[in-house]
Amino acid sequence: MYSDILKLENISFAYGDEIVLDDISMSFQRGKLIAITGPAGGGKSTLLKIAAGLIYPDTGKVYINNTDIHSIPRTTLFRMRKEFAFVFQDAALLSNLTVYNNVALPLRYQYNPPEKEINKRVTEMLKIFDLEDEKNLLPAQLSMGQRKLASFARGLIIEPKLIFFDEPVAGIDAIAREKMINKILPMRDDPDVTVIVVSHNLEFIKSSADYIALLYNNRLFTYGRRDTILKTEDPIIKRILSIIIDEEAAIAEAVLGVLTSR
Repeated sequence: MYSDILKLENISFAYGDEIVLDDISMSFQRGKLIAITGPAGGGKSTLLKIAAGLIYPDTGKVYINNTDIHSIPRTTLFRMRKEFAFVFQDAALLSNLTVYNNVALPLRYQYNPPEKEINKRVTEMLKIFDLEDEKNLLPAQLSMGQRKLASFARGLIIEPKLIFFDEPVAGIDAIAREKMINKILPMRDDPDVTVIVVSHNLEFIKSSADYIALLYNNRLFTYGRRDTILKTEDPIIKRILSIIIDEEAAIAEAVLGVLTSR
């Protein structure tokens, strides 16, 4: 078994003339929680989607378990995807399916077990995420926090070994944030599960990450152990972290304004 579950090699990506990612190379160690952070517009979400094989880079390669995922047949990649999950920033639930059926979807699509087994596993997952009372609701009837929790439950239903989170605690209320964090943190104790998170929330990163990748100006500025990054005396890194803190505060204020507006 390879110690690095995921490796990015010279990844670059652009939208037309706008450079989003510029020659990024990094490896993700198995069994760790790695946080990707940096100021807004630095390409963090794009990098996460490239790492998960959801979009292709313009140049560079992505290796999962030492396999170049862009050089294998789609059927092989489909089998590999049974072992990893992606939780989108906007939850990405199917609007015409209930919470129950959204969570059941990966089981039906990838494994198609008997309905009795699906019901058992989905019911257990909804209980874990405190969504039992919402199982028959549509996504539009949920708060953003509930939608993110349902999306997380949908991802975990297949017991993935590699989990990608895009801003899991952004744009949700304090109660939903605490529930989300309490579900993510125990994953650090499983040596077979690797979690890669994009987040602006440095408090969440401080409490959860083993490693931090700091993106700045569309490049990988630094990558290392959490405490090494957060306790640095490097003035440039400290300035970048202060920008992230200011952006997170602005996001929190905007969310509070939405929640308290009448």
